[in-house]
Amino acid sequence: MLLYNIYLLVQASSFLVCILLYRSLKNTPFKYFLPFLFITLTVELIGYYLITKGIRNYTLFNVFTTVEFIFYSFLFSKHLKTTLFKKLTIGFIPFYAFMVFLNLQFVQGYNNFHTYTFLLGSFFVVLFCCLFFYESVLPEHLDHPLAKQPFFWVCTGLLLFYMGSVIINALFEYLRSYDLQQEGKKIYGIINQSLNVVLYSAFIYAFILCRKNKKTYSSQ
Repeated sequence: MLLYNIYLLVQASSFLVCILLYRSLKNTPFKYFLPFLFITLTVELIGYYLITKGIRNYTLFNVFTTVEFIFYSFLFSKHLKTTLFKKLTIGFIPFYAFMVFLNLQFVQGYNNFHTYTFLLGSFFVVLFCCLFFYESVLPEHLDHPLAKQPFFWVCTGLLLFYMGSVIINALFEYLRSYDLQQEGKKIYGIINQSLNVVLYSAFIYAFILCRKNKKTYSSQ
């Protein structure tokens, strides 16, 4: 419970920092984080409420995580420079929505978490992160230090989170197949919440960097 509270605090803090620094974000693609983080926090609180009432929240998180992957893909389309890479991120959006529909309709059903398409989405986010890092080390981009680029930290957080998510979702499926679902849920919760703390901490630092970069540019 302590770890969950820490995760919720960091998540809420990322939303608060986004609000406080919105003037520095509003002319960048980071402005879209404000409604996204509001939705994220709202869904998290509703999901927790449903659990306390003994109501399964799979449907809620199936919808939210689908929106989440679409949002991240959209963000990458705004930051990747190569035309082919941008087309890949944009094309992923309708493709992924269709795959989720097929999975929920014909494979895993609406009363289970969509682990198969979550793994698919995780794979593509990791791929998009790799494409961003590849572009960042090209000679024409070496004059911009990676550590000072806000999206580098977003990308790093996403890479760590979704690489970890691939592992824990695969582990959860394994434990469930061997009638160890309760133990699997505990392990899943601990690792997932830890990864979320890393992810939202990365968001916070990226927002702060946006403000620092704006000050640097305005003083030049």
